[in-house]
Amino acid sequence: MIFGRSSMLIRSLLFTLLDDAASVDIASRPYELDYASSASIEFARSCIRSCQRDHRECRRQVDDMTDQLGPELIDSNSIPSRLLQLVVKDSMLYAKLIGRGLPSAIQKETVSRQGFAILSYCWGGDQPVQLTRHSIGRLGDGIPISQLPKTLRDAAWLTSEIGLEYLWIDALCVVQDDVKDKNHEIPRMELYYGHSTVTICAASAAKYSEGFLLSREEDVADYSIGPLQLRVKTSTGASGYVQAVEEADNFNLKRPQEPIALRGWTLQESLLSRRMLIFSSRQLYFTCTVANASCGGPEPTLKPRVMTSYESRVVGVHTLSGLRIYPIREIWDTIVIEYTRRFLGVPTDKLPAISAMASTLPQMAKERNQKMVYLAGLMIDVSDVENYDWRTELLWVVSRMESTQRVSGRGPSWSWCSVDGPIWTWSWPQPGNWSNADKTRLCEYGTELESDVAPFGAVKGGFVKIYARMKSLDSISGVKYMISKQKDSKNQRIDTDAILVLSPDTREAAQLVIEGAQGKEHISLLELIPFYEKRTSPAGIIVSQMSSTGSYVRLGIFEFQKPDNRTTAAEIDAARTFFNDSPWQYVHII
Repeated sequence: MIFGRSSMLIRSLLFTLLDDAASVDIASRPYELDYASSASIEFARSCIRSCQRDHRECRRQVDDMTDQLGPELIDSNSIPSRLLQLVVKDSMLYAKLIGRGLPSAIQKETVSRQGFAILSYCWGGDQPVQLTRHSIGRLGDGIPISQLPKTLRDAAWLTSEIGLEYLWIDALCVVQDDVKDKNHEIPRMELYYGHSTVTICAASAAKYSEGFLLSREEDVADYSIGPLQLRVKTSTGASGYVQAVEEADNFNLKRPQEPIALRGWTLQESLLSRRMLIFSSRQLYFTCTVANASCGGPEPTLKPRVMTSYESRVVGVHTLSGLRIYPIREIWDTIVIEYTRRFLGVPTDKLPAISAMASTLPQMAKERNQKMVYLAGLMIDVSDVENYDWRTELLWVVSRMESTQRVSGRGPSWSWCSVDGPIWTWSWPQPGNWSNADKTRLCEYGTELESDVAPFGAVKGGFVKIYARMKSLDSISGVKYMISKQKDSKNQRIDTDAILVLSPDTREAAQLVIEGAQGKEHISLLELIPFYEKRTSPAGIIVSQMSSTGSYVRLGIFEFQKPDNRTTAAEIDAARTFFNDSPWQYVHII
């Protein structure tokens, strides 16, 4: 139906009630405003069943035969070490912890066949009920779900209502005061989220005590037009009623982000999932690796996605799905850019909170005949015969220098994990006339892990040894440069007539750069990308030498900007010859 308004044509959304005569022609229903209603529960069940039945892409089977013929089965190796078993006693729903270190073992064949749910949520502070070495006995005996915080209680009730008996919640299934247990469990999160029957995403809850099974009133602000009730004649000749609206924000792009999209840990939880029930502040949604649906509204049943950019109707909450078609480095760059804009309650979680996602990419690369090495947050393609990829991975740049802090002891200076603040990756594409004939090489690299059982987790430190040309900062007189304090987009050209841009990581690094230009500190520019015509080049990292060891630490990056109409021929020549007289040397960076 088309409405005219101020000479504009606006397409409306039509919906009707299930028991209205018009429902024979109109599939859309009003938005369900009660997330705990029978309609919401049936929506959740139906979406899960349909996805299990129809989406081979979402079925991760133990063998090809079950993929084609049998019901969905979960590989026993992907079943969590511990689970909450939901049982009814004396008309009350109890959560009983079973599995590793508990009296009751997990019956893996049963869980493989029946499946389990998993919760993704915001802690928002220290929880009153957690699994510890002291509480494991009590949780193993089982507690009424009424004793759980609201978000966890909602998850337990919902899991039971949609027909599942088992649930995984990090606070109750990982021993929170046992470092060894955490080191054992965190690397397995990729299996848990990737193979669970469904992820329950408590998107609207900012903390564990808020809950997510909301019941809200209809808000007319959701619509730019309507709702208008219209009487219609159906295809059967009967009369019915429909409501017509135009949604003000159909894809929820203008709304404030949901609390869960602001937290670091929850990014990998959604990316790793194959199916999600997303309980947002506006609506209950379902998304999987190939389709979306909403409980009411324009997608009442699973609708395959036709645009990979439209991953779900909740910004920042979606599966990996559409990203899988891109090169591995591009996938990782996209994830890192989003991840560094999120909040972590515990600063030392910087690498652990993305480790499960990171662990999946080397295997994905192997399937593409690539070899990826993970170095403290960087994804290095060591199979790159063009000798280009590793250079750009080291050229990340902070978005806001003034508000970025370096965190001592969290990682090597050449990794973004060593700073707190949003970053951009340096992703100028490889020049078409690129030649790997230059002598620049990544000679050696390594990291010291906090735990050998967590190869993608926290590190104590690391190093890279690079063979390249290096120029002292106090020797660049005659080249106009500026110190950049912020970058607002990827590959942004800074609006300045200076051809050389220095981008320190922090305010402290900026001060060292200033002193280095004055010859008061030993600051150098290490070339990684050589000069190319009409490109952002040369480029590399700003380093400071440590007097005690002779090693270097990163302070930021430098770039000769791509020439524009303000760039003179002399400036282009200065960029071309900038490193000509600089010696080739081995540089050890920590």
